[in-house]
Amino acid sequence: MKQLFQILTAGALIVAVGCQHPDDAISGGGKGGNNTLSVTPEHADSLISTCKVYIKYGVLDAPANNLYDDSASPVMMNGVPKAIFHNLIRGNYYLYAQGTHVGYTPPGLKGGVPVTINSTADSLQVFLPTYSF
Repeated sequence: MKQLFQILTAGALIVAVGCQHPDDAISGGGKGGNNTLSVTPEHADSLISTCKVYIKYGVLDAPANNLYDDSASPVMMNGVPKAIFHNLIRGNYYLYAQGTHVGYTPPGLKGGVPVTINSTADSLQVFLPTYSF
């Protein structure tokens, strides 16, 4: 009986240790941290300010229901349009931009890109490529 108890205890310890996630695994995402994403949409070697940038927390793909967690319009900073997302935690994010590019036919633009924040306090610059639709 004592051997059976020892075998079961050892088995339980192996399962418990084996199920732990490594400390460096990235998952989740959202508000509550010290990270900032600065997003600059671009198209055909031009920076785009006439758009809206959307962010989805905790994923690396566009949401199937097209619902995003937050959005921002780019503002000009030193001649560069930037949509800023503050107070983000370490994790995964999907960025999507939709807008227009004056002078292009058709003028509609959209594009998306996954982003992973690996740090607990950082400021990241992301260039978001878009294409005509």
